[in-house]
Amino acid sequence: MKSVVLCEGRDDHWFIAYYLHKTAGWDTRNYPWSNYSIVALNHRQEVTYLEKGPDSVAVWCVGGKDCFDVAISTIFKKFIADFPFDPIDSIVIVRDRDNDTTSEVLAKIQGWLPSGVELKNKTATTWTAEIEGYDVSIKITPLIIPFSEEGAIETLLMGSIKEQDREGEVIVQEANEYIDNLLKTPEIGTKYLSHERLILKARYAAAIAATNPGHSTGLFRDMVMACPWEESEYVKEHFDVIVSAVSSIDE
Repeated sequence: MKSVVLCEGRDDHWFIAYYLHKTAGWDTRNYPWSNYSIVALNHRQEVTYLEKGPDSVAVWCVGGKDCFDVAISTIFKKFIADFPFDPIDSIVIVRDRDNDTTSEVLAKIQGWLPSGVELKNKTATTWTAEIEGYDVSIKITPLIIPFSEEGAIETLLMGSIKEQDREGEVIVQEANEYIDNLLKTPEIGTKYLSHERLILKARYAAAIAATNPGHSTGLFRDMVMACPWEESEYVKEHFDVIVSAVSSIDE
């Protein structure tokens, strides 16, 4: 089974690839596909290939939440149209919900896909077509995170801290209040925390500063390593959708 997972940025890209490796035993590979390879189209993109048994996946960071259209167009107009005898079997589109509703994000994703595709979050929809005499069938799974609240991947990771124990719940609450108090000073919002994405990252960093100070000044991946997120049911509920969508055998 051949799959592509599209995601927004490098943090998401790293986390998805690491999640597949850490929780499901996938291993990285160099260009395992024989007829074509997906590569970064610009400096903001990144592609990692992983394999497990008969299955392979390309995790493709498209460079931002408004950059999916080029990647999706490339998949359909280049790889699928030119190689209908060796098509991609599954496409997963991972996008942060941010401050939008799930319906709003789904509508945007549907606008990037061929007409007639009706999507439901965390659910595979099958797109079919006949191309040069080949019957092509592709599963398309949107994954808009989080499922039940506004936010992004950091929201899930803070949820995993809250899940650990009462102390973790208090730490996340206090971290949020700390950032809220900082934002009461207008200059801080203007100079340092000028949009919601930065505010969310600051909330997560503040929580990590309390739970594992040694990782609080590191890169995103260092902060992720600071708590046992792989034990979190909240995280698994979201990212196991990817594992199922790219596996030919149920995990």
